[in-house]
Amino acid sequence: MSKLTVKREPGCADKMRKFSILVDGVSIGSIAEGETLHSEINPQKHRIEARVDLCGSRTLEIDGTHDQSLTVRSGLPSWHGAHSLYKVFIDRKGYLELEVNNEN
Repeated sequence: MSKLTVKREPGCADKMRKFSILVDGVSIGSIAEGETLHSEINPQKHRIEARVDLCGSRTLEIDGTHDQSLTVRSGLPSWHGAHSLYKVFIDRKGYLELEVNNEN
């Protein structure tokens, strides 16, 4: 088994909401602002997503044959306005951002 670590960066948008983390379409837990989620994954390729309500991230494919560290953050800037409406109604898969921190 390999370890998957997902850290949520602090940010202005969505402070009070938890993000769900999914591995291959199955939730492995929720993560609040500033928290870190740890999970064991099988040594194979996996599809990772983050979701909040009807919005989420684009799917990220990772190699589970070694430990992985990811960061999740809101795709919204501290100001909202028209950009927020665009993310909620048009670019729902871009509302959250997932990023690989390392590939060991």
